[in-house]
Amino acid sequence: YLRIWRIEKNIYIDALMPPIESYHRNLFFQVFSVKEKYPATLVEGTLLAVGGRYDYLLHRMWDREYVGYASRTNPPSGVGASLALETIIQHYPVDFKPVRNEAGTSVLVCSRGGGGLLVERMELVAELWEENIKAQFVPVPDPSLTEQYEYASEHDIKCLVILTDTGAQKGLVKVRHLDVKKEKEVQRESLVRFLLDAIASQFRNPSLWS
Repeated sequence: YLRIWRIEKNIYIDALMPPIESYHRNLFFQVFSVKEKYPATLVEGTLLAVGGRYDYLLHRMWDREYVGYASRTNPPSGVGASLALETIIQHYPVDFKPVRNEAGTSVLVCSRGGGGLLVERMELVAELWEENIKAQFVPVPDPSLTEQYEYASEHDIKCLVILTDTGAQKGLVKVRHLDVKKEKEVQRESLVRFLLDAIASQFRNPSLWS
């Protein structure tokens, strides 16, 4: 996910931390976004993720669940991590942010099915940013279409670009405008041009939707 937005060089992993909770075993790590590649201190860094081995937590649960059987079975091990995706979105490097009109049209890149198509949504958002098109997406792996419509309503976003598995196989995306009440399937490679033309006419040129 970090490579999609070309921000992996600003990430520092502190992998040699002593475990901070009794249920961690041996390995605990934190991931920071920092201004310098090799910082002397992480005080100025932004915490993006934490994780580690949770063997002792599982062992405790195993002992309670399988009383009388634990001596004959081996408790499982476990590794887990928590990724602050919203924080990543808010703190990607300034030099990557394109200059864009904050008062301009917003586009919400959505998914329908396909397991959420998170990578595809992130890639498309980055592509639109590069073309100075203000774009967003719901920062969860697999949002429902209802959740994405609610997000659009809460953020006053009228234009939706909807990705689907079927559309991806055909090289198509669907553009839907909630105020104009129009929608159209557009070739993926023509999407930027379609949106730029549509924004110029405030999505009200009938020929766009024919």
